[in-house]
Amino acid sequence: MAKVLNPLLSTDARGSIGGITYSINRGINTCKVKPRPARRFRTTQPRNRAILSFTSTYYQELTSAQRTAWQEFAQDHPEPDGFGGTFLLTGHQAFVKLNHTAIRLADWGSIGADPPGSPIAATIDALTVSTGLTLPGDIDLVWTNQGTGSADDFVEQQIAGPFTSAAKQSVESRFKFVQTVAGNILLDTLAGLTELHWYWVRARYVSAAGQTSPWQYGHAQPKVTV
Repeated sequence: MAKVLNPLLSTDARGSIGGITYSINRGINTCKVKPRPARRFRTTQPRNRAILSFTSTYYQELTSAQRTAWQEFAQDHPEPDGFGGTFLLTGHQAFVKLNHTAIRLADWGSIGADPPGSPIAATIDALTVSTGLTLPGDIDLVWTNQGTGSADDFVEQQIAGPFTSAAKQSVESRFKFVQTVAGNILLDTLAGLTELHWYWVRARYVSAAGQTSPWQYGHAQPKVTV
């Protein structure tokens, strides 16, 4: 229960009610709501944590030669740092990164004790995202590859939205995994989206070993009911 001074106007209140805490901070009336964490069991967080734990434990069982091979792989594959430069992973980080991706998109048996012996088979070099042609709520994706895609690999798709405009504002942190298709497929459809809203879509080529190509982006409104 909150204690209210001058209750008819409620100019000053103390205490909590309905999850809101009323107080005075440095002479200013304030109200606060405690943040509520996401319900983890309804998100991908538990599985991601399980994969990280599994891959880290698995790495400890590798031979010295295998760990050296992963260290050499990491040295030869610098990662972008977000500022136009690159940085180097450790062998352990490279092992976990690639195998986490492989397990997440396939299954637990996809873990590889040895680093990939060949470069990624293909990369997406152009992605076209457009209003769907078939059903209301559809967005169509068409892409081209540099290299030859393999049916053993994946094209991973993620989506952000719905938004009321096409502006790309605070989009990057809102992308969520939606689906994959085999690496030799060059088109797909995202269905069941909210009509008259905008969606940002990104896609990348992912090898069965967890190697990834850069994301390619596009945005569109889904097909509407007519």
